[in-house]
Amino acid sequence: MSQEERDARLGLTGLTGAERQARIRLLTERIERETAAAKEALRVRRAMRGPLPGSRTGTPEAHSPRPPEAD
Repeated sequence: MSQEERDARLGLTGLTGAERQARIRLLTERIERETAAAKEALRVRRAMRGPLPGSRTGTPEAHSPRPPEAD
């Protein structure tokens, strides 16, 4: 993709230097917001799914080499 094609796709053609910088800043902020939202959605999905059977995550008992003793 040429520089002109990329600029056109990003809406940067015909802008002054300051307008171009402002547009790039807005695009960057939008991407950062969308990335943060996607990461949070993934975190929530993983939390809802819970640990996989046999995984060694979660409670300290899951990391214990011996089963808990009966009282």
